Amino acid sequence: MKNKSYIILKVLFSGFMLFSALGELTLNETVVQSMVYIEMPVYLLYFLGVSKLLGIIALWYSPYKFLREWAYAGFIFDFLGAIYGFIATGHLVFPDIVMAPTGLFLCILTYYYWKKDDVLVEPIGTR
Repeated sequence: MKNKSYIILKVLFSGFMLFSALGELTLNETVVQSMVYIEMPVYLLYFLGVSKLLGIIALWYSPYKFLREWAYAGFIFDFLGAIYGFIATGHLVFPDIVMAPTGLFLCILTYYYWKKDDVLVEPIGTR
């Protein structure tokens, strides 16, 4: 049985990413404006949205640990890229500069609890 903290964080993080992916796939005005602020092409939004949806699926349904690792890595690269983009262009607008670090924090916390539970649930030598 997974730790309740992990499940709660995973639900919160998945909701955060789902909200982000839907905003990107529907070309929400705020999301498009954020991409314009950081001088990134808007057509990347479809790629990012689909990638986030696939990452969420990997977190919940993948029987392979390496797919979950890749999903977490992809989410971290997404957040770091967003943070760097806003800092590099100097467009430190309120919702954007707060959401990316919040997502990064949730991602790292969820990953930590997943690995912590993974070690507790599967002792060495049971693979």
